[in-house]
Formats: sequence, structure tokens, C-alpha cells
Amino acid sequence: MKKHLCFVLSILFISILLSCSNSKFTNLNTSKSIQSKQDSLAFEVCQMYGLDQGIRLPEGFKDKSKLVQNIDSFSFKKVVAFVKINGFPTKALLGEKNFNYECVQGAFGAILLHNPHRIVNEQIHFDLFLNEVKKGNMKPNFLAAVIDKYYWTISKNKKTRRVFYGSEFGKPCIQTKEATNKARKEIGLKALKDDEFVDCAGEELNMPKAKS
Repeated sequence: MKKHLCFVLSILFISILLSCSNSKFTNLNTSKSIQSKQDSLAFEVCQMYGLDQGIRLPEGFKDKSKLVQNIDSFSFKKVVAFVKINGFPTKALLGEKNFNYECVQGAFGAILLHNPHRIVNEQIHFDLFLNEVKKGNMKPNFLAAVIDKYYWTISKNKKTRRVFYGSEFGKPCIQTKEATNKARKEIGLKALKDDEFVDCAGEELNMPKAKS
């Protein structure tokens, strides 16, 4: 009886050891799998950055501006596809080490700032990135800056370009206060006070009007 009990205990002990060993092995494989996935996504993001910046480096050549536009459009589609599958790049998604690389930090910012019209004029894309803001993956200040880049570009006033949301591109006009603050709240930003606007009286503004 004692021999039988010792045998059972021995088997149980060995089983526990094997279970712990397999658990460590599984955890190790899982960790490697996560790291591999993060590296793969980071590499994909860096490729986008390389294409976006690389086309802008060579000296001028025939039809370069047209080629840049085509590359910008292609890169934007790549960003949209990436976000739909993985979400906007974050430290949690790519890993802390990967997230700190310059190409990772700069990729989506550069590409979106080169394609602000796609977010302003295409509701499906505005909604996509607004959803990433709501998830906490994308900062609302950055979305505002991307959209302001569009209005900054088409501004009638070329000496002092005007914006709509209020961002690093400048202060919005007091004449659009109602529409601006409503738009800001929509993307998670606080309404601006009167002294955070500028007076654009007499200027023709290419800005959205407040929706009823």
C-alpha cells in the first residue's frame, strides 16, 4: 500500500513538474509570438514612412509633383488599411522599443498631414480616425492639426493663413466661434474662449458653417 502511494505521489509530482515546464514553454512561445507581431507591424509602419519621405528627397525631376501626389494617395490607403485591421499605432500595439523609433513616431503624422483633404472631404475617413480618438489611440489635438492643415492650405489669406479648429497651425477666427467650438467638442476638445480666437473681420473664409 505504501509502495503504491509512493508511486502515485511520484507520478503526481512528475506531472506537476511537466505542467510547470510546459506552462513556461508556452508562455515563452507566446511572448516571442507577440514580439514578432509587434516587430512586423512596426516594420510595416516604417516602410510607409520611408516611402513618404523618400519620394521627397531626390532633386526635382519631370512630373515629380504628380508622382508625389500618387505616392501620398497610395500611402494614405495603406494607413487606412492598417488602422482598420490593427488600430492607430500605439505603444501597446507596437511595443515600447519599437514605438520609440523615429520612423514609427513620424509615419502616420507625415502621411495624414499630406492628405488632410481625405479626412475633411470623405466622411468615412473622418469617422475612422474619430473612432480612434474615442478609443484613446489617437490624440484629438493631432486630429485637429491634420484637419487644420487642410484649411490652412486653402485659406484665402495667404499672408496670414486661417484655420478652423485651432491647433499648431494657428488660432481660428472669432467669426466661426460657434461652428469651431461645436467641431472641437465633437472630437473631444474643449471649447475655446473668446481670447483664443482672432478677429478675421472683412476676410473671405473657407470654413464650415455651424450645423443646426
